[in-house]
Amino acid sequence: MIPAYPFELDRFQREAVNAVESGRSVLVAAPTSSGKTVIAEAAIGQALESARRTFYTAPIKALCNQKYRDLADLFGSDQVGLLTGDNSIAPWAQVVVMTTEVLRNMLYSDVSEVDDLAWVILDEVHFLEDPYRGAVWEEVVLNLPAPVGIVALSATVSNADELGDWLSSVRGPTEVVVERRRPVPLRTHYLVAERQRGRAIRRLPLMVKGRPNPEGRRFDPPSSPRGNDHRRGGRRSATGRRWASPRRTAVATDLRRNGMLPAIHFVFSRKGCEEARDSLLRSGADFNTAEEAQEVEEFVGRMLDDVSSQDLQALGAQRWAAGLRRGVAAHHAGLLPLFKEVVEGLFASGLLKVVYATETLALGVNLPARSVVIESLTKFDGEGHSTLTPGQFTQLTGRAGRRGIDKEGNALVCWSPFVPFADVVGLATSQEFVLRSAFRPTYNMVANLVATGTRAEAELLLSRSFGQFQMDRRTGGKRSLVLALEARLAVLEARGFADGWRLEPRGRPLVRVFNEADLLVVESLASGLLDGLGPTDIAAVASCLTFRRRGPGRSEPPARKGEINRRILGIIELAEDLVAEERRHGVPSAEPPDPGFSTAARRWAAGDDLSEVLTDEWNGGEFVRNIRLVADLLGQLAEVGTTSVARSARRAVGALERGVVTVGGAFDGSLTDAELGS
Repeated sequence: MIPAYPFELDRFQREAVNAVESGRSVLVAAPTSSGKTVIAEAAIGQALESARRTFYTAPIKALCNQKYRDLADLFGSDQVGLLTGDNSIAPWAQVVVMTTEVLRNMLYSDVSEVDDLAWVILDEVHFLEDPYRGAVWEEVVLNLPAPVGIVALSATVSNADELGDWLSSVRGPTEVVVERRRPVPLRTHYLVAERQRGRAIRRLPLMVKGRPNPEGRRFDPPSSPRGNDHRRGGRRSATGRRWASPRRTAVATDLRRNGMLPAIHFVFSRKGCEEARDSLLRSGADFNTAEEAQEVEEFVGRMLDDVSSQDLQALGAQRWAAGLRRGVAAHHAGLLPLFKEVVEGLFASGLLKVVYATETLALGVNLPARSVVIESLTKFDGEGHSTLTPGQFTQLTGRAGRRGIDKEGNALVCWSPFVPFADVVGLATSQEFVLRSAFRPTYNMVANLVATGTRAEAELLLSRSFGQFQMDRRTGGKRSLVLALEARLAVLEARGFADGWRLEPRGRPLVRVFNEADLLVVESLASGLLDGLGPTDIAAVASCLTFRRRGPGRSEPPARKGEINRRILGIIELAEDLVAEERRHGVPSAEPPDPGFSTAARRWAAGDDLSEVLTDEWNGGEFVRNIRLVADLLGQLAEVGTTSVARSARRAVGALERGVVTVGGAFDGSLTDAELGS
């Protein structure tokens, strides 16, 4: 039965819980912080009563860690386990929280693990449109045994019925429950700075009586609606001179004056977040009382207790902690995992009042604020800058308004000469968030399909994907994205990894390698490029298969001097060969190997101090992330490599996993290009 709650369930919660209690799968599409977790807890309670298991999946490790703690508090720590790759706690428990990838891998390798499974909860199922990881959600849905029920939890999407129809077609009757009402009403504001008054801020509501505020248009430059350079006859117009984007320090001051803190101020670059924090601190801002500052001091001290003073000095922790004491912080993908945990813990406790964050905070743990500031409506998407989609805007503003604390949340959009007021209104009021499948077979998926079933079974599975379902609806005919399966299988055959619908011995490791460059990893293994290397050398060579430089450009290839460089050059040449083969078959290629982290990986594996391996190219968080990616790949090589490779890989993992790399569990190694480039 559902646990007892000190509040009455909303209509959508009751409807979804009723479906679960009757044994039907359910898709719930509802806003952030609306209480979707109640439905998951109902499924868990039902399974516990019948002595059966539940798997709770989430897209990122930080969210898994939070859900593990929440569920352990609710159902008892003896009932709940955690599996994220980084952590393995009671994997035999009745309720196990895991990343979606862990469950996908489990389904391919050992289906007996799910023999007594009653429910799988797919949190943040709208991630299935992610171009890098989205296919994982579909693989889970398609490969789960038929008796297992699904609770799919999603942000509000405009095609929830279509997703529900697909789930019904592949899993059986699925109840679709949609809630569009936010638990805390949202007020959206427009922030404009007036140049002639020292850039004083003007704040006006985006909507008045349900219609766009007629005052908003007066802030638009009078020339191009997109604002190219807003010049007339070679001179900037008077309107263009009058308005400006608000300064970050002025925004924070305005929010404080109007009782709108705590706030998350979204800045779509890591450097911008750090600069914003430093600028606010230089202005003398201090948002905490002496008592709050002392609480911060004690909390930070406890959290950093396992980090050596030498490492803290290398990480600049003293300067970072000084900002925390004054209630100000930055939060982004490049932050040390432990530092991110500290920021999240302090913010959840009300001890941080202003956090400058990239969109990774909106994708992660549940941290609502009274106000959310969106500095720009454009962001880097991995290749260039693009305007936020309605779905992304909703994801960011979903953090505004704390349930049970705030009567309303506030979303504040800053003025820009490149986005007219009408576009801001359109983005804020749009209900258009169409979920599109990003399903595509990977080499690992193809290898697993070949290893576990017939060609006909594989083609049937792919034809049942959400991507194919959407294509059938759009085209009105039964077209087979099987073409993608055949193309990848042709590449595997050409490279000697498969013979028809059969894996060759050199191709069998592919079923156990989960990496964006999965085929190149196995090619490197089969070609002997990882043989005969000691632990430090194999860490250096493996890093070129995991490292991705932020921003444009690639690292220079190493000189042909030294064994490590020769091995890396061999992998680079192998990758070029593979790309040529893929082009012949129309298969998109993975990112090329990048040797830019090899020296750092080797030195860290050799035992160098943190201060000796950090460079201007990456900060502490980026360093830890890349070391963990190398360690993860080496862990896989230890399972599939030759005896000598496996031995060196295991020793390398032991050498890499030390110090700051092992402290803090909120790290998520699977970040998109947009997050990496921000």
